[in-house]
Amino acid sequence: MASIHVEATVDVTPDELWSRVADAGRVSELLDVVAESSLDGDIRSCTLADGRPLIERIITVDHDNRRVAYTVLEGMPVEHHAASMQVLAAGDGRATLRWITDVAPDEVAERLGPLFQAEMEGLAARL
Repeated sequence: MASIHVEATVDVTPDELWSRVADAGRVSELLDVVAESSLDGDIRSCTLADGRPLIERIITVDHDNRRVAYTVLEGMPVEHHAASMQVLAAGDGRATLRWITDVAPDEVAERLGPLFQAEMEGLAARL
């Protein structure tokens, strides 16, 4: 199983970034790769920028640790998927978003790693 670790430090406060990450149904407002998203209970439905659907289960929204954990249920060719996004204080009033994904097979990580890194670079530029 492979792990993807990416992060970006952005020019917003940890509280401001957490308010965006914690609203799991609005991930499309955070990531360019997601064109549309909605939340029904713990099921997040996404339409990716290329039009593909993606169904995820939100495992937890942990306000104390500013962490959202989720897993892909449909729409990605994986045997295993577990991911989290966590907001950390970066100093000087800025925030860091850490995105960790464990995925199998390893080949999926080889494709997703560069995409996730580009997403973090885009997020840092937008915020």
